[in-house]
Amino acid sequence: MTSEVKKVSFLKEEGRDFTIVLRERVNQFFKEAQISSRANFTMYFKTVFYVSSILISYALMMLNIGGKVGFFLSCILMGLAISIGTMNIAHDALHGAYASNSLKNRILGFIMDLCGASSFYWKKEHTIDHHTFTNISGHDSDLGVPYVLRLCPKAPRYWFHRFQHIYAPLLYSINLIKWVYYSDFKRIYKMLRYGRNAPGNPSPTEIVMTVLLKGVHIFFFLGLPLVLLPFAWWVILLGYFTFLAAAGITMTVIFQLAHIVEDVAFPLPNEEGKVENSFLKHQLATTSNFAVNSRLVNFLFGGLNFQVEHHIFPHVCHTHLRKISPIVKETAREFGLPYHENQTLFTAILSHFRTLKTLGRNT
Repeated sequence: MTSEVKKVSFLKEEGRDFTIVLRERVNQFFKEAQISSRANFTMYFKTVFYVSSILISYALMMLNIGGKVGFFLSCILMGLAISIGTMNIAHDALHGAYASNSLKNRILGFIMDLCGASSFYWKKEHTIDHHTFTNISGHDSDLGVPYVLRLCPKAPRYWFHRFQHIYAPLLYSINLIKWVYYSDFKRIYKMLRYGRNAPGNPSPTEIVMTVLLKGVHIFFFLGLPLVLLPFAWWVILLGYFTFLAAAGITMTVIFQLAHIVEDVAFPLPNEEGKVENSFLKHQLATTSNFAVNSRLVNFLFGGLNFQVEHHIFPHVCHTHLRKISPIVKETAREFGLPYHENQTLFTAILSHFRTLKTLGRNT
C-alpha cells in the first residue's frame, strides 16, 4: 500500500448516528437469534458440497471420459467449481468471516490458491485496499486496470474504450491467467528490487508460500495431465487455459456487478485526503446488491449478491447476509441514505455493460 493511500481518511463524526444505530440493530439480531456471526450449518454444508464439486470435476478430467470433448468440458466444469468454491469458502475465510480462529480461516483461504492465484495477494489487494477505498480512483486496486479498460470517470480515456463493453469479456477471461503468471510475480520482483520494507511488499514467508502453492497448482492442473492423459501437449495446455478462463470470467464478472454498475458513486478525497463521507455511508454510496431474492444466486456466488451488507460487515459469514439485509436497508431508508440494488442477475449484468459503454464514451 502506498503512502498516498494511507493518507486517505473518512469523516467519522459525519455518519456517527447511522453507524451506531445500524451496528446496534445487527448485533441485537444475532443476540436475539442466539447465533454466531461466523459459519453455521448451512456454511458447513456448502463447504462440503463445493470441495466435493472440485474433487469430482478434477476426477472427471483425469479419468479421460469422453475423449477430447469430455476433457475440455471437464476443464470448464473444474474452472466453474473452483471459482465458485473460492467465492463461497475462501472469500469468507480471508475476511475472517468463516471461523473465529485465524489459522482455520487461513487454511480455508488456500482454496483460492488452487486457481494458481495467491491468496496472500488477494488478502492485501481485496480485503484491505478494495474494502477500505471502494471505488476511489488511484486507491481501490479493483479499478487499477491500466489502459485496456476504463472503470471509473477519473481514469484516462482512449479511443478504443468506445468498444470496451464489447471486448471486456475477453479480458475478463484472461484476468486469472494474468494474475497467476504476472501480478503475483510482479509483487515478488518489487520486493527483491526495493527491499522487504517497501510499502505493500510481501514478507519472505508470503513469497515462499506463494511460489510453493503455485508449484502445487501447476503440478496438479498441468503436470499430471501432461504425464497421465493420452493427449498431445498442446491439447493439455489449451485445456489448462480453458480451465483458467472459465474460472477467471466467472469470478471477474460477479465481482464487477457490485461496484461497476449504474447509480454507484466514484468519490475522490479532497486535497487534505478526506473523503466527504463516513466510512459506512461511503460503502452505501459505492456498492450495489443484485438478485437478493434468488436463493440460487445466493447459493452459487457466496452471498456476493449482498455486497452492501458484506462491505459494511465483512467479518459476518455470507450465510447470514440475507437475514440482516432488511435491517441494513430499512436503517439506510430511515437516515435518507442510498441503498443500491439490481433486481436480478441479468439486470445487473446489463447495468455493468451499460456502465462500461458509458465510461468508454464520456469524458
